[in-house]
Amino acid sequence: MADDVLELIDGHPFRDALKNAVEIRWSGLLRAVKDSRQVGVVVMKDGHIAWAVSNSQTENFGSFLERIGMVPREKLTEVVHKYRSLGKSKKLGALLEEAGLLSRCTLRECLKAHVSAALSSLMADPGVLLEARHGEMAIDASHVFLLGEVFPEDENRRASLVTGELERSVGAESREESPCGPESAFLQELSSAPGYLYSLVADTGGRIHSLHQSDGIRVETDRVVAAVCDWLDASYRLCPATGLGAPRFTLLTCEQGSIFVQVVDADCERFVALVCDGTARTGVVMHKITEVVSAIRENSGRL
Repeated sequence: MADDVLELIDGHPFRDALKNAVEIRWSGLLRAVKDSRQVGVVVMKDGHIAWAVSNSQTENFGSFLERIGMVPREKLTEVVHKYRSLGKSKKLGALLEEAGLLSRCTLRECLKAHVSAALSSLMADPGVLLEARHGEMAIDASHVFLLGEVFPEDENRRASLVTGELERSVGAESREESPCGPESAFLQELSSAPGYLYSLVADTGGRIHSLHQSDGIRVETDRVVAAVCDWLDASYRLCPATGLGAPRFTLLTCEQGSIFVQVVDADCERFVALVCDGTARTGVVMHKITEVVSAIRENSGRL
């Protein structure tokens, strides 16, 4: 490819370079670099996004699928073992599809969510530049995306994403200083649940409305809220494709144990999350959360 074409990508800020790569219908690898260190990768085919990953992501695609409840851990372990035994010559997503664990449509939506998270984190850092690398790669044409699919240019949506990131960047200590509203008292009622560590009410924009924690407990609100928001986003976008009803309750895993999540409102914008250690009793926790959600709904006037 001519040097003048590469100049549209190499050394430019991530956002501008990626748009240029789309316009020239780039195929190949794009290295995201900051301070001479690779911080991410974007794979493209004829100007479409086939894959993206960022160093800021705390989990790989397989772990992401497990966390949002798409693939059970034991089944994922089996497929990952096969993936490695094949020398990674076949994509993990293709193996999951072959095993009947994900439909093609569901796999595409999950890939889109993971790629979108990677691009958002890279575009948010003005110090990230792109470098273009030649070479054709084996890509499934049904799993490539337009840039607008994985990073919409809608200003309102971008603003809400930025607001969510800013809210999540606030330390847990500052949140504890201003837990407002009656929800705080309701959360305190959850503290009698077996294995209770802490609980919170938050929205899908990443804003925490209320927080309660046991004494001396290390709070991981940033990661918990981000994980739940990812799960809700993926789940509700997948509902029409899978024909399943909108999920109202889920159980996720985390380093400290389990995260019990219950959606609060009809618009699926606000949720209660309760983090417990390994001694939690699912039935008891679910019952307590149901009581708290009812109280919050009645008090706030939300349906």
